[in-house]
Amino acid sequence: MATDSTTPLDLYRANLGLALRMLGCGHEYRRQACEFEMLRIKRDLAALNATRDAATGAHDWSEFAAGYQTMLRDYMAATTNLWQQGLVSPARHQTACSDDMRDALAGWQAAWTGNWQQGAGMDLATLPLQDWMRRFEQTVRGALDRGVPFGWRTDSATPPATARRFAQSGEQHVN
Repeated sequence: MATDSTTPLDLYRANLGLALRMLGCGHEYRRQACEFEMLRIKRDLAALNATRDAATGAHDWSEFAAGYQTMLRDYMAATTNLWQQGLVSPARHQTACSDDMRDALAGWQAAWTGNWQQGAGMDLATLPLQDWMRRFEQTVRGALDRGVPFGWRTDSATPPATARRFAQSGEQHVN
């Protein structure tokens, strides 16, 4: 007996939602990069104007040096502020983007595994597939919940590569 294979609208919706979230994260990153570049341009323009004002308003070299030194102090303060913002912004963006992607992937995974379960049915020949899908769902759900990369054991603090290295060398490793 042949069954008709139809793809539910939920799968298309999940794929579209995942793609749009990825595009949204990229767009947000580009927007922040443009804002950061605009701040750098404003800083450089202010330094250029301060240097011009120091040069045009100075009556001797000491007055010019004092104006130029003030401009350099302001320029370095603005640069330090931009560096601090430049370090904080990517970390904040990465956290927000990873949260969005985790939610999107959880929805995508739920839509796809629901479709596989419907396709598997209750036929005796598909029981191994159902067992495999159940274990796959648990693995993906656990990785998404904990943020742990695939292949890492969550009950141990030692990554698999390190554990293998200790096992091969015969060294004792305490968790």
